[in-house]
Amino acid sequence: MYKDIVFLDGIDEDYLQSVINFVEEWESYSSVLRISTSGSTGEPKMFEFSRKQVEASARYTGRFFDFKKGDSILLSLSPNFVAGKLMLVRALLHEMKIVVAPLSANPLKEINKIPTPIKLAAFVPYQVNEILKDESSKIIYETIENVIIGGAEISHDLELKVAALKNKNYSSFAMTETLTHFALRKIDGQTDFYSCLPGIKINQDERGCVVVEQNEILKQALTTNDLIELIDNTKFRWKGRIDNVINSGGVKIFPEADEKLVEHLFNGIRFYISSKKSETLGEEAVLMIEDFLWSKNKQQGILTEIEKLLPKYHAPKSILFFDKFTETKNGKIIRQKFA
Repeated sequence: MYKDIVFLDGIDEDYLQSVINFVEEWESYSSVLRISTSGSTGEPKMFEFSRKQVEASARYTGRFFDFKKGDSILLSLSPNFVAGKLMLVRALLHEMKIVVAPLSANPLKEINKIPTPIKLAAFVPYQVNEILKDESSKIIYETIENVIIGGAEISHDLELKVAALKNKNYSSFAMTETLTHFALRKIDGQTDFYSCLPGIKINQDERGCVVVEQNEILKQALTTNDLIELIDNTKFRWKGRIDNVINSGGVKIFPEADEKLVEHLFNGIRFYISSKKSETLGEEAVLMIEDFLWSKNKQQGILTEIEKLLPKYHAPKSILFFDKFTETKNGKIIRQKFA
């Protein structure tokens, strides 16, 4: 088996074995990799990728970060899922050292020192948030040259914290069909666009949604439901999911963008902007909040504050409260629209 693997303290037996199993499977030259989608935009689907496709994905990331033989990757994601599998393949393909950290909210908490400089690590936003709460973990985090943050939405507050760090951090634009990320955005407080990995090009369809052109991973062009502002065939700004766009009296509202502008008002309470039918406007924006019912004064207060921050005609005029939002299996909110 591949020898250049270091297991840090705090690794449980199941996690350790899952890493060993995948490495052995890959080294046996298994020709097919089976991966299930998260189900975040519909029912989970199973995909099969050839070894050639998986290696192409690993090479694309390697070119972006300029991997060299002997560099190190930090693994803190389960190899039972696509993100963890691809981290291991990147290391194996480029002959890099694999440093395996615990699977936990803060994988760096019990680590005094990482035994080698880390070229690349990947975390979900929740992990990054927990790491930055602990000063010693934060110091270690900043020694990692490049960090990919993905798997869930990155809050505005977390973006501000990450942008102030000394190392390089990236938000991933990813889907199972492209074997994790096909584009990355640097989190530095200035960059608002995604750059495709070397070897990947994009376009737009007639709806304004991103189309990933055929490449070594994709056997044919992949059309998505992600609305974008196309800068060129390798750069774009994400506007939101076409499924979520609200057409209110001819004004197109992109709720994901508006939510970023107001999320600091909610102090961690989960919310999103959706719509309901309107006789005069067709649709009108409505605020969805996961909390107990607020007083009328508190409701009016938040609606007034939101109106100050959003473009004209974008602000919701009413609120719906939920004890618990409906979620996918991996915890993403399933947005609802109401008649």
